[in-house]
This record gives sequence, C-alpha cells and structure tokens, in this order.
Amino acid sequence: MKEIQGGITAPQGFKAAGVHCGIKRNKPDLALIYSEIPATSWGMFTTNKVKAAPVQVSIKKIRSRRAQAILANSGNANACTGEKGIQDAQKMARLAAQELGIKEEMVLVASTGYIGKPLPMLQIGAGIKQAKPLLSSKKSEEAAKAILTTDRVIKEIAVETDIPRRGKGKVKIGGIAKGAGMISPSLATMLCFITTDACITEDALEEAIRLAVNKSFNQISIDGDMSTNDTVYIMANGLARNKRIKTWRKKKKLRVKDENFDYFCQALDFVCISLAKLIVRDGEGATRFMEVKVKGAAFPKDARRIAKAVANSTLLKTAMAATHSNWGRVMAGLGVGRVMAALGAAHAKIDPNKVDIYFDEILAVKGGIGVGIDLVEKRLREVLKEDEIRITIQLNQGSCQTTFWGCDLTEQYVKINKRYV
Repeated sequence: MKEIQGGITAPQGFKAAGVHCGIKRNKPDLALIYSEIPATSWGMFTTNKVKAAPVQVSIKKIRSRRAQAILANSGNANACTGEKGIQDAQKMARLAAQELGIKEEMVLVASTGYIGKPLPMLQIGAGIKQAKPLLSSKKSEEAAKAILTTDRVIKEIAVETDIPRRGKGKVKIGGIAKGAGMISPSLATMLCFITTDACITEDALEEAIRLAVNKSFNQISIDGDMSTNDTVYIMANGLARNKRIKTWRKKKKLRVKDENFDYFCQALDFVCISLAKLIVRDGEGATRFMEVKVKGAAFPKDARRIAKAVANSTLLKTAMAATHSNWGRVMAGLGVGRVMAALGAAHAKIDPNKVDIYFDEILAVKGGIGVGIDLVEKRLREVLKEDEIRITIQLNQGSCQTTFWGCDLTEQYVKINKRYV
C-alpha cells in the first residue's frame, strides 16, 4: 500500500466538483461526487438522538446499499428544520438526480453548518446545475473545499493497494472529510466521503467501514460535543475488477472468508485514521495534537473509556495549551485525585496505585506517584512545547489497549464559537 494523489477522484470512475452557490458569502459551499456506474455503498451516521434532515433521509436511502452520487452543502446544516427540512433534503437528491440523469434513490445527501435555518433551495438548485458540467476526475480538492465550515485546511487522501486481480493495476481508495469543532466520539461532528474502485460485496463493505470508523472517527475528540449531522459514506464501484472481496456469516456473526478483506481493511483503516488525525490537528483554535494511549487495561471497554476521559479532560486540554507538565491533570482525567468522581462516571476498572504515566518517553508517574517532578520538570516542559504530544497511560491490570487522538483547548476556541452565530 502506498499513498497517492487524487483524493476521492483517484479511484477509477469517480468524478467530483465543488462550487460556490450562495449559501456562504464568498466560499465554495456545494460539493458533488459522482460514480460513472452505480456503486455498492454504505453509510454511518451520528448516534445523537437529534438527527438532521439529510441524515434522516439518507439513513433510509442507504438501506438499498446502492448509490451513484453524493451531494453535500456547507454553511447550513438543515438541522432542527422540521418537515420542511426533510422535504428540502429529498429535493436536493431529486434535483441532483435529474441533472445527472440517474434515479433519485441513487443520490445520498449531507449538510453541515448553521443549525435551525431553512436551506436556500434556489441557490442549491442553481449550484447543482453549475456543478454538473464541472465534474472531473481532477476536482477532488474543489469538493473538499466546498464541505468546510470553520476548518482551516482541506482534508483529503488517497492510497492504492495490491489486491489480486484478473487484470492489471491496483485497487484505490480515496477520501475527503471536514471537521474542526463539535468533535466527540460517536462519529464526531464531521462529514467524510470515501470512494474506491474495489470489487467488494455489500456485507464486506459494511463490515470494513464499521471496523474503520471504530478505529478512527470514534477515537477522536476536540471539545466533547456531539453533532446532529455526522455522516460517513463509502462507495465501491468495482471498476478495478479485482477478485471480489467476500465475507460469510456463521451463527449471525460476520466472519472473513477472503484474505483480501484484510488487505482492503488495512488500506481503508489508513485512509480513515489519516483523515481523523487531520480533523483533530485542525481543531478550532488548536495548537497541539495530543495522542492518548492506554495500555494494560483489564477490558477493551475500560481502555476506551479511560482514553476518552483523558482526551476530553478540560483540565488536561488547557494544561497542554499552557505547556504545563501537570501530570496530576492526567490523573484527574482518569478519575483519580481531584476529580475522583470521574472514575465512577467512566465505569472503568482501575487501581490508582498501579498507574504509570509517560509524556513521550519520559516517566512522570510510577505507581500513581510522581517520579522526582523537580528533576524531570525541565524535560517535560521541552516535550510539551512540541506540536505533537504523546501521553501513555499504563494501567498494569491486563492486556487491552487503545489509542485516542485529541488537541489542546485555547482561548481561540472560545473566540471562534462566540462569533459562530
């Protein structure tokens, strides 16, 4: 597997466009992604009880496991807009289908931006007409720009991987994403669109994207807030003509039959984890990228709950912004010390007297006790000045582990969200 150029248009048979239709003042705000042939597809959505109209509409559409296009807008989330919002989301799909000459049920929709405002459908309709002739296999970046909100940079990636084929060439996977604020596990506040020319069955594609999301987008946090619009779509059109990747079911559990599934999953995991990290690095007001690794947990769920608690700790995030080597705040994130109550909230098995904490390779805590803080203070301060900070928490209670990604919390985050009205 290797990283290549091209984003979502790197796989064979995919085109994209991004235009400014007038939802925003002067930035691209409408993205169209199109497959030359119908594609095996799947989607994952926010677990928030309050779901935006495009999420409600597309949850029903994705059950067919077939799609040929994705239409997404930024600047307006079409959330909390009632029945009118549902009708507008359906109209988005209908207008795109008419322009592309495909069936309405083959168009998935997504929206992001301000909550509670009706969509400006005249502008969206005009934007679709504008985008259709601009569809190109070289316009991934334009589509990536069109889905941004408070993001500072575009987020796209593409890879190719060896999977045995009937012909020549390689299977390719491409993706674009957006997200910078209201980011919390359970898909975070984000949109992500993934394309691949792999030939893969419906069950295998669904299982692959579920596994990838759990390793990536469900393992990030910027501010602990959950959105109404989180969406991940994947479309596989099969134009690579590789030997079809399959799975089989036994006693209602999905089991891998084809070893090529592993190769595909490795590439898909890389794409999703890379995009997830780009989201965290671009967090609103963020200046430092933080990796929290929990090792030695008794159960997988304990490792994840603890990593999430630490990554979401406001005390720790502000300490990272101020370059404080305050290991006590890491312990606080675990539910030990000043905020012991958080331990019960995390419902995780932990013995504070067995906990070791490292900042990069520097041991700061051994058995729940600071290791010569005066001696390591200078080294810790140097580590915490870096753009990337790795925190490793060894629980010494088992063999389970996980990794979470987050960022610091700065005054700039508050300023951005004060004016986002």
